[in-house]
Amino acid sequence: MNETQLDGKSADIVSQNIAQIKQLFPEVFTEDKIDLERLQEVLGEYVEDKEERYRFEWHGKSQALRLSQTPSMGTLRPCKEESKDWDTTQNLYIEGDNLEVLKLLQKSYYNKVKMIYIDPPYNTGKDFVYKDNFRDSIQNYLEVTGQTEDGVSLSTNKESSGRYHTDWLNMIYPRLRLARNLLKDDGVIFISIDDNESHNIRKNLDEIFGEENFVACIIWKKRSAPPNDKKLGTIHENILVYAKKIHLLKLYRKPRSKKQLQRYKNPDNHPKGRWASDNLMANVKGGRYVESLYYPIINPRTKQEHYPSNNGNWRFNKEKMDKLLANNEIYFGENDRGRPKLKRFLSDVQNGVPYSTIFDYCGYNTNATAEMVEFIGGVNIFDTPKPTSLISELIRLSTKDDDIVLDFFSGSGTTGNAIMRMNRNDRSKRRYILIQLPEKVSEKSEAYKLGFHNISDIGKRRINQAGDKIKTDLLENYENQNLSQMTLMNEKSQEEILNPDDLDIGFKVFKLDSSNLKKWNPEFDNLENNLLDMVENFVGGRTEEDVLYEIMLKYGLDLTYPVESEVVNGKTIFNIGFGALFVCLANEINMEVGEYIVRKMKELDPEITRVVFKDNGFKSDDMKTNVKLKLEQAGFDEIVSV
Repeated sequence: MNETQLDGKSADIVSQNIAQIKQLFPEVFTEDKIDLERLQEVLGEYVEDKEERYRFEWHGKSQALRLSQTPSMGTLRPCKEESKDWDTTQNLYIEGDNLEVLKLLQKSYYNKVKMIYIDPPYNTGKDFVYKDNFRDSIQNYLEVTGQTEDGVSLSTNKESSGRYHTDWLNMIYPRLRLARNLLKDDGVIFISIDDNESHNIRKNLDEIFGEENFVACIIWKKRSAPPNDKKLGTIHENILVYAKKIHLLKLYRKPRSKKQLQRYKNPDNHPKGRWASDNLMANVKGGRYVESLYYPIINPRTKQEHYPSNNGNWRFNKEKMDKLLANNEIYFGENDRGRPKLKRFLSDVQNGVPYSTIFDYCGYNTNATAEMVEFIGGVNIFDTPKPTSLISELIRLSTKDDDIVLDFFSGSGTTGNAIMRMNRNDRSKRRYILIQLPEKVSEKSEAYKLGFHNISDIGKRRINQAGDKIKTDLLENYENQNLSQMTLMNEKSQEEILNPDDLDIGFKVFKLDSSNLKKWNPEFDNLENNLLDMVENFVGGRTEEDVLYEIMLKYGLDLTYPVESEVVNGKTIFNIGFGALFVCLANEINMEVGEYIVRKMKELDPEITRVVFKDNGFKSDDMKTNVKLKLEQAGFDEIVSV
């Protein structure tokens, strides 16, 4: 087995796309290049070769596309001191430019996210414009967020700008392309948007997801009355819904309300349980009258005959109707003298009722503002806050069990709050990934006066406070067995109420930064000093855990995988995911380290066995050769140096 060097880049999306084309059309390749003329021949009449064609274009679109395909050379550094329940939580809070973060997540979370919800800048003339830099995106990110001495402030996208819509499109387009890769095949994305850019983002989504994967446009009623300062007062916002593959998408139904459930009774003690009466007549409009469905239904007790009304049809043929009568599934009224109706049993109907596209029951912006006061202490922090109840409905509509939910414009952290709330309500273990640019807040703002210096700090405070409150309320109900409210929310029995210890209210904080490894992070200002400094692999000030999580990203491992460590002869050995990966980044690595890894591998017996060493960490070249030979003989699949 040959030693390999770990590639420092995030997933190469272009190479993946080419590989897929090669699998479908191997005949269009010549010397590993695509013969476009041959590809056109293969696609035949499906190729549009005219100059005029239907498509959505703007200045900078091609560069935005290339930007989404350019691998990131950055990394995500763990920040335990700002995290909560680091060792046990399955949730992630990531500070950074979401474009770079989405690139870095391509390997670890490709095709794993069930639901994406985003509430991007609405481009109202007050939203910031984050200028993506094609040449050095990580350095650009550090500058615009003030993490370097020469930091520059973010600017707003004024309507007077000649490229007002263009700048916004160049921002959102590459991010949506990357986000689609993370969705599972049965996944769904929800995008909150107002009228400023809804028409443009809809065209973007049609291109990226395909027009056939458009599901609906949900109308959310955001305020109770129209504003007085408008010619036509807007009281709603749009939530666009797109599937990854619409034929695989499953959306869940809305739980029946207490009033809806009250319709179902069982006055005759039927063995199938509660039922509600339903019409037996068929709709015969449009010439769908069927003569064989016109016959009398005879009440078995009164012998009274009942024919369909107005020359209509019964819904079922006579054979099916006789079975229903025999099973006492036809209702003739309380006095047994009414017209026949079907007994629709609660046990037979689908669980819940379909959602409509009008969400006028999920709270208003004012409710979201009240939540900000409760968890943060301030009122005027966000212009378009969303209430937790709204996001909870979208989560209920599209997720269950341990699904992953991603929000890469996470703002105040409402999505994380909603996930914890829903997990409490239905005993699930959904996970969230929140991404937020650490955009500085104005020193004149209410947020700054409350002690917050950037939006990420607000989000972390929100989910921290919200999690504590949810768990405290749950603990009180659990200990006191005061289950009335919980039972109403869950429609579950007392034995099924969630144990507070099973609720995950933690989150791991990671922060976007340049690579920890010098050979992936060259600086050319002082080449001579840089070459001399390469004797040490890691960037100054970085820890072994910083490098460890960068390696996990490059290997595509979940960032919440359990990480165990053990010190062997003074060298720390990390065991990730119960043997999925072993890492030793120490100096003076000797044979004892190799022997320990072999013993641990045999004990855990993982499906894939990989180990990563620091490239110059061995005592000698001979020791490096001997250790790797021992690992090869033990059956390790991959041995890598960094």
